[in-house]
Amino acid sequence: MSAWVALFKKDFKLTRTIFFVGLIINLLFVMLTMYVGKIADNTLLMFIPLGVAIVFHIFYVPIMVFISLRTEANQLHLWLHNPQPASRLMLSKIVNGLIMVVISLSMLYVMSGLLIEPKSNSFEPYWTDIWNSSLLIFPHVIMISTMIGVCVLFLWTLFQFFKFRIGRWSWLVVIGAIIIPNWVTSLFESTSLYRLVTNWGGTTYTFPSFSIAPIQLYTGEYLYNFIIIIGLFILTAWIIDNKVEV
Repeated sequence: MSAWVALFKKDFKLTRTIFFVGLIINLLFVMLTMYVGKIADNTLLMFIPLGVAIVFHIFYVPIMVFISLRTEANQLHLWLHNPQPASRLMLSKIVNGLIMVVISLSMLYVMSGLLIEPKSNSFEPYWTDIWNSSLLIFPHVIMISTMIGVCVLFLWTLFQFFKFRIGRWSWLVVIGAIIIPNWVTSLFESTSLYRLVTNWGGTTYTFPSFSIAPIQLYTGEYLYNFIIIIGLFILTAWIIDNKVEV
């Protein structure tokens, strides 16, 4: 366990600069939110910058993973000869990104609360929907960010596997690994089999004050995405352990 903790600390050091820059960008978005709140007629418009900042967090884990992997590529022989299995090496990077995205989103959430408090009377009709939508949005942002982060790990691994075999043409393999699976997934998700597999455990969320249609979510879809994340992670670890060479 101590060896993994040391590995995690190393991954944090590789990405901490970007992490702190991200926190500063959060502050800038909050300042922009305050400015919009002063000049906008509609009070809710002030939260558009915060909404943009929250959506941007889907790229948080992949950015952290990519920065860490880019550094590893410069000393790949050391990383591949680490006595710990590839699954632990990669898990350190994913967990590092997850902790950072949770901290950053929590920062935005707290600051949003501080902005709302002085205007609580104006937001009274929307408060319940704002709270519930935040509880719904944040886990989805984290899940999507994690999925993209694992995809970055997989694509990087494919590139490392093929670059000593086909050289610069490795990028074509990476591009194909992006396009073809997405095409196959889109085809599968349009079938009745996909609906049969995922459309169970449904829950409907309504936000009357937002004037949007009810949102239907299914437990089966979460399980489906979780299986894809775990399966892709295991495949990536296997390729690194058995196929990638320096």
